[in-house]
Amino acid sequence: MADSVSEPSESPLWLHDLRPGAEGEGFFEKNLRHSLMFVKRPSDRLLVTFDNLSNVNDESVTREPWAYKFAQDSGLSHLGIMAHVSDWYRDTDLIKRFEGLAAQGFFDGYKRVVFAGVSMGGYAALAFSSLVPGAHVVAVNPQTTLDPDLVPWETRYENGRRQDWTLPLADGAALTKGAGRVNVFYDPYHELDQQHVDRFSGENIRIFKCWFSAHKTAVFLRKIGVLKAVMHHAIFDELTEAEFYQLYRARRNLPWYRGSVSGYFREKGREDLATHFDRAFRRRLRKRKRRLAEEAEALQQVQPQDAPESAPQTPSPEALADIKAQPKIKSAKPPVDGPMARIVTPKGAGAKAPAKQGKGSRVIVTTMKNEGPFMLEWVAYNRSIGFTDFLIYTNDCDDGTDLIAKRLEAMGLAQHRENPFKPGGSPQRSALKDAGKQELVQTADWLICADCDEFLNIRVGYGRLDDLFAAVGEADAISVCWKLFGNSGQLAYQDKPVIEQFDRSCGEHEYPNYRALGMKTLVRNNDRLIKLRIHRPAFHLDRGDVAWVDGGGNPMPDLYLQQGWKAYEGFSHTYARLHHYAVRSVDSFLVKRDRGRTNHVGDDQGIAYWSNMNYNSERDTTIHARLPGMRKEMAKLLQDPELAKLHRGAIDWHRGKIEALRQRDGWDAFREQITAINAAPELQTG
Repeated sequence: MADSVSEPSESPLWLHDLRPGAEGEGFFEKNLRHSLMFVKRPSDRLLVTFDNLSNVNDESVTREPWAYKFAQDSGLSHLGIMAHVSDWYRDTDLIKRFEGLAAQGFFDGYKRVVFAGVSMGGYAALAFSSLVPGAHVVAVNPQTTLDPDLVPWETRYENGRRQDWTLPLADGAALTKGAGRVNVFYDPYHELDQQHVDRFSGENIRIFKCWFSAHKTAVFLRKIGVLKAVMHHAIFDELTEAEFYQLYRARRNLPWYRGSVSGYFREKGREDLATHFDRAFRRRLRKRKRRLAEEAEALQQVQPQDAPESAPQTPSPEALADIKAQPKIKSAKPPVDGPMARIVTPKGAGAKAPAKQGKGSRVIVTTMKNEGPFMLEWVAYNRSIGFTDFLIYTNDCDDGTDLIAKRLEAMGLAQHRENPFKPGGSPQRSALKDAGKQELVQTADWLICADCDEFLNIRVGYGRLDDLFAAVGEADAISVCWKLFGNSGQLAYQDKPVIEQFDRSCGEHEYPNYRALGMKTLVRNNDRLIKLRIHRPAFHLDRGDVAWVDGGGNPMPDLYLQQGWKAYEGFSHTYARLHHYAVRSVDSFLVKRDRGRTNHVGDDQGIAYWSNMNYNSERDTTIHARLPGMRKEMAKLLQDPELAKLHRGAIDWHRGKIEALRQRDGWDAFREQITAINAAPELQTG
């Protein structure tokens, strides 16, 4: 009998990304000295990383390129080079491979290409970036070269110094003139690293001094919870010195930092100063621990007595680092003088009767294109849970979506505007900018930006806004996290309620990608609000504290006042969740793909989008309790003959469009391909 061969029980994350049926774009090349892994994601940023010396001997099955998880979580396309030998990437074949990629246009079409690495990988990031003019660089503790003729004082890395430094790309410092921004991070007290940094010149060089981190700056930054934020800034905007050194203040709470500082003083013969620093550090850490404990106790005291979840804990350093890595809100600027606002617990949480702010107008600002078959259900549902008004922006509609919106306006149930966005711009952002000028928005009591495929599922009381307001108290803002719903095995379009048909979703605490953490925010229109934004509002930070809570009534971390669009680790869903039906049926997704996106207009809603949004892990029918109220409102809407006619016309157009798209070359094959991705096989119908 033949011996059986068992497959490894574990596999690297990138293998999941490149498996058949996943996003489907990318490659893995295994070579003797180096391997290349590429995953293409729907992003205008490409991250190119090089492994460090410490990775060379990693032969584990689960090995990933440096910063792989960061690229995955950030939705970045990623080319990762894994080193199998300590040759400082002095490899003719690897250099030729990169030259070939550049010649083939591999790096073209991205808004920004960022080369990154640490130490040996930092050298490679500097050198290989020269093949992509304008590329940005993140180099941590880099060697600029190990050519003995150029750096005779470099005594480390004997194997690296023995490599062939007559090959191209030998001097990283000399190759930075054609680069974009070159961000260098190092400890100035580390003498040899300082000598390499001294070799840089040019206005595009940005030096960030990471005191007392030695030659382990990347690990140090990760330990204090800021490495992700630093990388995010380098990739999505420009990291300023002020921002970096503000982040670097977190070192004060790291015992490693204490040991480095006191060790430095002892090396200088200043034992008394070292002892004093040790004592002061420990004293401050004890005070911080007491303060965090007091804050946690205070949160427990304000937690509603009937809440099924326990009181929130202080966010972990990793959670705080993730928030810091999210985009900053330009309009949310700290006060020049006076106290900075903080996020506080709302008053009156857990009331049995609706809170005071539960009265008044509640307005949804939305953008639509070819949503005709679904928009009346969405309007009816939101009216049934307590929204009073809709400001609907449309553009380039073929199915009568704009006509339905105009009819709703004539009936006094909504207001319609043609979206003023310019080609290439973001319809959502343009609509929100214009919405701020509209009286309906200016006089609203509550506001939210929501799409036609998003349904707010309120899990407290009778599922209405009043019940949510009563549960959380006198809040200024309530953020709710998406829950991604898949196609639930539905292939063909059916004229049935979306919230009834599609009942398969991610698990309650399943977040397979960064999109699954996306949030939307209900915001009270008071003097603290600057403006409504897509995912969260912008607040004045000099007009007092902001009572801002998550979907379980817990105060959001203060960091959200200035940045962030997605939920953090520990975000609660006790009172509300935003059901996101991004794909609907397979056939309806064909129409959505043809329509294009309302925010990231340049991104194809293809296989990658379907893979990231179609999840059928578990059944969730909690929103079905709202079906009677929705149907009642829907029946009222369809009593209007003109609106009923437009609704039927949109359904007929949708069905005809599906048939037409399936006649196009490649679209039926695309349909078959996505049908198998993240499918619920026992439910496949149509």
